[in-house]
Amino acid sequence: MKAAFSRPSTNAGGRNARPRKYVGGLLPAMCDFLIELDVAARGYTSLDDLFADFPQITEGVSTLTVKTGVSEQKTIRPAYERIHRFYLVDKKRQDYPRSQPYATGKWADYRHWLNSMVGFSKSQLEWLRDQTIEFVLAELPEAKFDLSSVEANPPVFSLLLKHFEFRVRSQEQTGAAYQAFVFAFIRADAPHLQVEGRKARTGSARMAGVGDVDAWEGDRLVISAEVKHFKVAETDLDGLEFFVSEVQQRQALGFLVGEDFHDGVREKAKAKGLKPLSKDDLITIVDMWDPLKQRAAINAFHWVIAHKEQSTPLITRFKAFLDTIPDLIAAEGIVADHE
Repeated sequence: MKAAFSRPSTNAGGRNARPRKYVGGLLPAMCDFLIELDVAARGYTSLDDLFADFPQITEGVSTLTVKTGVSEQKTIRPAYERIHRFYLVDKKRQDYPRSQPYATGKWADYRHWLNSMVGFSKSQLEWLRDQTIEFVLAELPEAKFDLSSVEANPPVFSLLLKHFEFRVRSQEQTGAAYQAFVFAFIRADAPHLQVEGRKARTGSARMAGVGDVDAWEGDRLVISAEVKHFKVAETDLDGLEFFVSEVQQRQALGFLVGEDFHDGVREKAKAKGLKPLSKDDLITIVDMWDPLKQRAAINAFHWVIAHKEQSTPLITRFKAFLDTIPDLIAAEGIVADHE
């Protein structure tokens, strides 16, 4: 077995073929196959003796298959599948071949092994199986992945959306935190665009913009967002004429972002060509982001509140929130992703 497993064999043309590593699973599977047939004490001297009691099935199959009853049969394949999974999954031997049908289809090349093995006792078959497995595990390197070598990254932006208090606090501009998180969302989700954010409660038209947050490719408006830090009602759509007109003329994506929407408002916003997004909608999207994208968004949020809003109370609250992230991770049972 060692020669077949570790050294090239010679094919019909006299050339060296690749080592047959699959025999490291085929031999233990043969042992289990015979043990499960309970043939150890029957005094067989050859495989033909076994076939006299358990007729071989050859039609439609390439693997070792025998009849065990009038309408019952047994194949070596389940035993091979078990050892195949043991090597690859349980013991992480990634160099072990994944060709289960090919391996079991080659059983007849080792018929001489079976001619001897049918006369073994159960304890001998178990010893041979265990020694073969031990040999394979020693020959093949374990594919280890050292988790300590990578940095764990919690889903920080998801946690911000779910747990940060975006409602107005004293000495903070109305809607500043919510508008900052929309800026951060677009900035992280569209890094190929130049994203502009304006200070909350500053009219976008007066600042030569279209929405509260605009994303550009050169001078082409690609995304524009109007941000409402409340549950949007139908009457709130009346003040969006300029925004709707500009978005339509520029063929841009127009986001209407609210904390939520009253019944029927989503449909009416869509009829105007807008894409309504609630806080829950954004959480659903961000939950699918990788940790680097989450980190980019949290950095964008920090940047906009520090350099656009320049709100000391909001910055202080945000930094205090960052200190709570370990507790939030523990409370939610989050397993941090790795880069």
